[in-house]
Amino acid sequence: MTPEIDYLKKIYVFQDLTPEETEAVSQILTPCEFEAGATIMKEGEEGKTLYVIASGEVLISKSLTMRFAEDDYRETEKTLSKLKAKDYAVFGEMALITEDKRSATVTAATDCVLYETSREDFLRLAQEHPALGYKVMFRLAEMLSNRLKTTGQDVIRLTTALSIALSQ
Repeated sequence: MTPEIDYLKKIYVFQDLTPEETEAVSQILTPCEFEAGATIMKEGEEGKTLYVIASGEVLISKSLTMRFAEDDYRETEKTLSKLKAKDYAVFGEMALITEDKRSATVTAATDCVLYETSREDFLRLAQEHPALGYKVMFRLAEMLSNRLKTTGQDVIRLTTALSIALSQ
């Protein structure tokens, strides 16, 4: 079962592809199902795959260490965002660029159908079709750049709020 071309054309990182290139991408995407509550990827694990959400919703979370008392530190998960199929969302995209640890945990909020591709399969496809590889990587760079800008703005807001709170 491969994803429909019309659906893939709505995914941000694939929007610049020709119909033939989109078809080639569909051939390296494998469907996988997760039940609600299942962990899809865990922060700190080695990242090797990108996921496209075909149906359902996932939660993106980070592990935080909180201090509750002098010697009482506890780890907790903080949900950062929810991604939905209707938003044509992808996650795990950094794995296509670098083999590094996962930066967040992703959990199925509902039963989900995802399409996954490995870094290895994508790089092989990009080598065979350089224009396709360039287009996808350029879109990934745009997406990551926008996320970095948003994160920078969030850090400024948090730093300002913390500064105000500590000065009182």
